[in-house]
Amino acid sequence: ESETIPITYNIQTMGWTTDVVLTPFKGASLHALLTLQNPVYKKFHIQGQFPKSGTPIDVDVTDNTVTAMSKTLIELDPSYSFSKFRFWLSFRYFSKQYINKTNTLYFNGHWESFGGINYFMNKKVSFALNVVNLFNQSGATGSIGAADLVTDTTPYKNFLMSGSYIRPFEVSLSTTINF
Repeated sequence: ESETIPITYNIQTMGWTTDVVLTPFKGASLHALLTLQNPVYKKFHIQGQFPKSGTPIDVDVTDNTVTAMSKTLIELDPSYSFSKFRFWLSFRYFSKQYINKTNTLYFNGHWESFGGINYFMNKKVSFALNVVNLFNQSGATGSIGAADLVTDTTPYKNFLMSGSYIRPFEVSLSTTINF
């Protein structure tokens, strides 16, 4: 049984971001980013009733962490350039993300990794070899709508649900031609 209820709410966050670019020696660069934030729902009270069973809905998720949002984000992007080549890596960390609005189910924190080599033949033509998910990690991220108002997580232990996923291992070659 489902019931559609129009809902309005606010989201509030307080955060801090530190962004640093270091160039320790010629051709080398390190970009580092740290974000600490606390995204929470405000004025978010869900009330209603299932029409067939008459089961009431009364859930207040005010001050709960916003689903699919991490409180800690880290990004590390080293690169090295010489001649016509650029070698780069990118590592991104996302801390625990809640799956549902009641904050009873969550995905553990995870790293995502990328890398590549660029070759700049001239001002008009360049080539790139890019790799997504260098370490072939698996896992999920995002939110799961069917579990949005779950307060008792017992039925969800060892239960298959679907959400978004961490991008799979992928290698791509590309050519860019500028006119």
